[in-house]
Amino acid sequence: MNVKWRLTLRLVGWLACFGLILLSLAGVVFYWIISQLIQIQAERDFQSVGLSQLVDTVRAEGDNWRFDPKLLETLKGTRGWLQRIDESGKVTDAFFTPPDVPDSYDPGELNDYLLQKRPFPYQLTIWIQIKNGITHTLLYGISDQGDGFLRLLAKTGERSGSEILLPAETLERLKRQNAWLQLLDAGGVEIASVNKPDKAISKFSVSEMVLRSIYPDRYGSEMLTQYNPDTRETWVLNTALPGYERGEKPTLPPEFRVLAIGMGALVVAAMLLLLFLSYWFGNRIGSPVVHVLNWLRLLDKGQFIEPTNSHGKPRSQNRRGRRKSKYRVYGDVIHSLESLSGTLRRNEQLQKETEQMRDEWIAGVSHDLKTPLSSIKGYAHMLETDAYDWTTGEVRSFAKVILDKSSHMDALINDLTLTYHLRSGGKAPSEEVVEMNEYLTDVLRETAQHPLYSEEMIHFVSSDKSVFLTIYKPWFQRIVDNLVANAFLHNRTGTTLTVSLKVQDSGGVIITFTDNGEGMDEQTAGRLFERYFRGTDSESRAEGTGLGMAVSKALAEALGASIELNTRIGEGTSIRISWPETRKV
Repeated sequence: MNVKWRLTLRLVGWLACFGLILLSLAGVVFYWIISQLIQIQAERDFQSVGLSQLVDTVRAEGDNWRFDPKLLETLKGTRGWLQRIDESGKVTDAFFTPPDVPDSYDPGELNDYLLQKRPFPYQLTIWIQIKNGITHTLLYGISDQGDGFLRLLAKTGERSGSEILLPAETLERLKRQNAWLQLLDAGGVEIASVNKPDKAISKFSVSEMVLRSIYPDRYGSEMLTQYNPDTRETWVLNTALPGYERGEKPTLPPEFRVLAIGMGALVVAAMLLLLFLSYWFGNRIGSPVVHVLNWLRLLDKGQFIEPTNSHGKPRSQNRRGRRKSKYRVYGDVIHSLESLSGTLRRNEQLQKETEQMRDEWIAGVSHDLKTPLSSIKGYAHMLETDAYDWTTGEVRSFAKVILDKSSHMDALINDLTLTYHLRSGGKAPSEEVVEMNEYLTDVLRETAQHPLYSEEMIHFVSSDKSVFLTIYKPWFQRIVDNLVANAFLHNRTGTTLTVSLKVQDSGGVIITFTDNGEGMDEQTAGRLFERYFRGTDSESRAEGTGLGMAVSKALAEALGASIELNTRIGEGTSIRISWPETRKV
């Protein structure tokens, strides 16, 4: 999977998680809003909503029943009391029950109380609901203290102009209850009042009076009214709700306040989640991009390494050396940068080595060209001078030296030309199929005719079956001459060379040149096939151009073979030339 799809899938996954979290938050907020609205409705109408919620939330604990504590607090706020009655009329659970309330009821007795056939000191509401196969009967009672107090105020109050005069004890009770009394005419306009706050209204419409009586929490006060049909006047008792000043109206109705808090909390949570998600995206997606850009800047400055942290470790790796999760999505890019950095490091090192080799090569070539050239110039000056009369033998000896040095320079130039030709991908002029057992025998016999060698110094071990290869004979002859010369010129007298021809099981062909000489150290072996590794002097033979082994390697590769060296000090040297099966005829 490429970077595009990995990044796409990761973004989709993150956005899906963000959506799920947001939906979860919305669900929590809406659940809270609904529960608060139910709580508000229960406070307004505990007789139906509150009692229903009590049954819905009740749960059994052994032989007892546990009611919701919050709903019981709401019950207490209504200044009411509650009893749970079993089928026999016995009270099994009671909350805030006054002493004058019975703890058991006969069926007929309770029915008379509910139908108001018999006097009862409290207003009663009964709620019967079945839950999980169990019938719950709840009896809710509330005192009419408010109405009684209002009747007392209407009875004892006397109008005096725009004021209502009350007995001192009654007025003190009115003030303690944080309440005020108003007297309205038939049109709902105030004609007198007592203890009224400045914020309280003085005129009531029909709808205003009904709404204030039913929804006291919307107005911050509880309203009780008593209408006198004879005078068409209305006594109004307002009592400030807990938490509100007298006459103070809430800025928002309770429902709107709950909605505002819930939606505001959802918006704030969504914004915080969005900020966190933005930071997360920036860290998970932006950090790797910045890391890659910093890496590219280092490459531009010639520093072919991955940016590291304060501990010197690559930023994309953890302590165990594994790729960090946020960098895995860019794995292909980072892998490419690692490969590029490695390639640039190798190229830089190769460039340094090449420049060093070039300098050494130029120095060596300059030395080898100047040395024979100096000899040629010297003998030429000697022949040119008039100070001496050279004999014929002396002139011929001078000419021989000049000829040798010229031949050496010619061989050196030819080797340089051939190495560049092969380096540029040059191919053999022509190739032919040769039977190698017979051909190697002839080549080694001809090589052994060199004045410095003898047939006893070179041994050939032929293959037990015919071997045919496609080669260019002059180049192959050059390879053999160079390898033989390398074996004898750089070893002690008495060294022998064994040349063996072998066919591998896979079909490839191997020619091995093995001497029993002194061998080479690791440094010499490592640079044996480099161009101009060994310099020569003016006394070297023409074969000693210092390019022999480099030329041999290039010629072997041009003929489709590979060349390998195996040597150790005191154990001789073995050079193996291998042809794959594809070169075999």
